[in-house]
Amino acid sequence: YRMDHAYNRHRFWLPPGQELSKLPSEYFSEHIYTTFQDDWVAFKMVNDVNHKRLLWANDFPHSDSTWPWSQDLLDKHAANLSADQRIDILCNNVAELYNIDVSSLPIGGDRLVTATS
Repeated sequence: YRMDHAYNRHRFWLPPGQELSKLPSEYFSEHIYTTFQDDWVAFKMVNDVNHKRLLWANDFPHSDSTWPWSQDLLDKHAANLSADQRIDILCNNVAELYNIDVSSLPIGGDRLVTATS
């Protein structure tokens, strides 16, 4: 809200011809990835944000990591996600960002989908 509000209020400060073709929040939604770990609110907001830009992490091996309880937390926090949202947030989004071929991993993409669904 704030970035759109600021742009709408102050867009006339830009030199002529430098207007944005979209709102700042639209650029953010399309191009910025955000990551989170032990945050149940992030899972509840997937319908309010572009879930294709959310990346879940357990932050292992840091002391505030969710490991070794990551799977238990995911089962609880991601329970209301659709299968597509879940696999995107837990796997596909980071694979796309870093150009990782999931099928080449020791646990293949087809097995990963089954394991997290």
